[in-house]
Amino acid sequence: MAPCTYVTRLRRLLGRDLIQTAAARGGYQLDVPLDDFDLHRFRELMRRSRDGAGHDEELRLLRAALALWRGRPFTGVESVWLDREIIPRLDEEWFAATERRIDLELDAGPPDRLVAELRGLADGHPTRESLWHRLIVALHRSGRRAEALDAYTRIRTTLREGFGIDPGAELQHLHRSILQEPAATPTAEGPRPRQLPHDIARFSGRKAELAELDRLCGTDQSPTAIVALDGAPGTGKTTLAVHWAHRVAERYPDAQLYLNLNGYGPGEPVTPAAALATLLRGLWVAGDLIPPGVEERAALLRTTLAGRRVLLVLDNARDADQVRALLPGSGGLVIVTSRSQLRGLSIRDGAHRVTLHRLSAGESAGLLSAAIPADRLAAEPGAAARLIELCAGLPLALAIVAERAHRAGSLAEVVHALQDEKARLDNFGAGEGDPHTDLRAALSWSYQALGPDAAAMLDRLGRHPAGTIGLESAAALADRPPAEAKRALDQLVAAHMVQQPRPDRYELHDLIRLYAAERPGDEAATTRLLEWYLHTAVSADTTLMPNRLRDFLVPYMPRTAPRTFADQAAAMAWFEEEYDGLRAVVVWAAAHGRPGYAWRIAIAMTTFLDRRIPWRDGVEFIEAAVRAAELAEERAGVGYTRNSLGCILLDRRDFARAEDCFARALVRFRSMGNRYGEAMALGNLGLTRISVGDPAYGRELCRAAQEMCERDGYRRGVALNLDNLGMANVALGEYDRAVECHRRAAELFHELGETEIGAWNEQNLGRAYAAAGRYAESVRSLRLAAATLSRLGHLRQEANLLVDLGDTLLAAGHPKMARGCWRTALEAMRELSDPRVPALEAAIAGV
Repeated sequence: MAPCTYVTRLRRLLGRDLIQTAAARGGYQLDVPLDDFDLHRFRELMRRSRDGAGHDEELRLLRAALALWRGRPFTGVESVWLDREIIPRLDEEWFAATERRIDLELDAGPPDRLVAELRGLADGHPTRESLWHRLIVALHRSGRRAEALDAYTRIRTTLREGFGIDPGAELQHLHRSILQEPAATPTAEGPRPRQLPHDIARFSGRKAELAELDRLCGTDQSPTAIVALDGAPGTGKTTLAVHWAHRVAERYPDAQLYLNLNGYGPGEPVTPAAALATLLRGLWVAGDLIPPGVEERAALLRTTLAGRRVLLVLDNARDADQVRALLPGSGGLVIVTSRSQLRGLSIRDGAHRVTLHRLSAGESAGLLSAAIPADRLAAEPGAAARLIELCAGLPLALAIVAERAHRAGSLAEVVHALQDEKARLDNFGAGEGDPHTDLRAALSWSYQALGPDAAAMLDRLGRHPAGTIGLESAAALADRPPAEAKRALDQLVAAHMVQQPRPDRYELHDLIRLYAAERPGDEAATTRLLEWYLHTAVSADTTLMPNRLRDFLVPYMPRTAPRTFADQAAAMAWFEEEYDGLRAVVVWAAAHGRPGYAWRIAIAMTTFLDRRIPWRDGVEFIEAAVRAAELAEERAGVGYTRNSLGCILLDRRDFARAEDCFARALVRFRSMGNRYGEAMALGNLGLTRISVGDPAYGRELCRAAQEMCERDGYRRGVALNLDNLGMANVALGEYDRAVECHRRAAELFHELGETEIGAWNEQNLGRAYAAAGRYAESVRSLRLAAATLSRLGHLRQEANLLVDLGDTLLAAGHPKMARGCWRTALEAMRELSDPRVPALEAAIAGV
């Protein structure tokens, strides 16, 4: 066949512009821009990372470069030249980038986050000393000295038995330094949190209470000292707690933690489970390591704090039960504030109770004089006395009044404003001396003093169901660009109406939130907020799973462009930051007549839940979404939420409940003619039948689902069901057919850019090879899948894969290597409270 005929065909396949005529040489040339090659893009990002980028920018560039890798280069291409000359060099470039990225992450955050990844890399490359060096460093910095020494022993044994050599000088030096230094103390495990809010520079009053607090905790104590500050709203419990905490903070150098328990305010109080998770994250415990149950989390908190001098401020507690699980075991100070007297905490747990009453006239005058110049008070003594009287001894009201006085022409003007507002508030005239009524008058005045943008923003913030409010969600509430919203929020912070615990995150004092919630309603603002959470969650999930069909959004389509994400790391970071807010929004929407938003937001979070959230928490979350969908009487919602719940139950091997969920979802989808949903539920139902030992029927169901997807042109669904069919064929002993199914699925996943699901299919291909006795091919597929899942941070699936790899290595006659894989998997499974831990421990012991 003539060359021009080949060129014509290639142009038809690749596009005419890519193949140009090289007139000078009488031939043809392939003209592809360098930016279209992943390798060139990778090398350019690497060059930029080396050219003087700061720590954070270098880490971002390295992550972006590594995200371009999709396993071993030239997979499926048989070439001795590539295997000997090209691929090794490319592998070294990947290792250089990966090891530099790990070095930066070791310097930036908790080292224990990297242990599982480094174990997997070291086990996969048992002679690469640089990986073992980093693993040993991570273990040692995590306080796991014995494991670090054991890792050195493993690499030394491998090198001696395999090559007759010892580790290099760098590894030997690291080993000697660990042996020669004292054992790490608990306080050296990671950064020491300093979470106390800022102290009041001009704190005034409460001398008797401060003296009592100093007397209660004047000496070092080995048991945990608990102090409960209780009193009416607005009496300054939080201010006093924070002020005293700063006074005694130097006695507790290892950790200073603060948590608002939202015991009194809109929405539900923070549950002990959620509070424990927040405290553990504040102590640098990774989310994947936090167990599901309250008792397990409480035990982990006590273990993490053991041996440390810890100061813990638990603000706005509802009752003793909310606090009890959060208490350290010994050696710390816990300060609890509450409107309740917390008698149970005093009787059962030995808490010292200190009750805050309203300030005396003298203390109120002292507080006012600390904020207003003395000459102004002396010039208007009658007005100053009236201000004190109107504020009824409430520190928060006095602080608001003092701030207003700075901007008013006279104190009499402030008095007049307060008296005018008093007439407009319910029960204020009959409630003289009641902290609630006087404070509401002050708040009403403060609200009127705000500029129009700030006042409108406060109105909207009262409708936000979450305890902590991000800038973007506040902007959505106010229907303003983020820059304008930030200016309004800054005015509220300056007026002490909003607190700003960290950049672009805001909180309302519970009483101010109550006042803001009483302002005239704005249903449009609530709708904007729900839309923002829904469509930003969908945008983040699309970044994680780009080809998933999302017809569940109909008719909730975005009216403004949601936030977009540069990469998977950014999407996961947003989910982590907003998880508490998303959860609060789902609960609120389901309870306030917006169940359609509730279940759709939950469905948009399923990828994140699968990667980061323990199974038990995920089941509870999706069960709430099921109830919301049923409340909304939306068949599609019931179908999607039941299907998602079934997927989690299937992973947990709760096959009976999973099958029931998929069957119910199938009925809903069929009743409304939703062919995509029907195919999805049908394929999952088939996978369940395969898992319970009925592979023949399971294969029929998966084949039916595949054919539906083929008829509808849904290629992702075709690939998913080819993967399912491969598993069915393995269960039926038809290994060649299984391999063929997985290979066809791999081609589709690659074309679609489905990295994560493609890795799952590659894992199943490895299982098929192992079942057929083709162990070398199995190991290759499993390691390829492991590398992908490790980059994605999918700890649970990576652990499952390492179990498979260990099984294959054992069957191939490599028990030591199998144990190494299983041990790495076991560590991850323990962190996730996986129910399969005992079986894996038994397998390790039996080899």
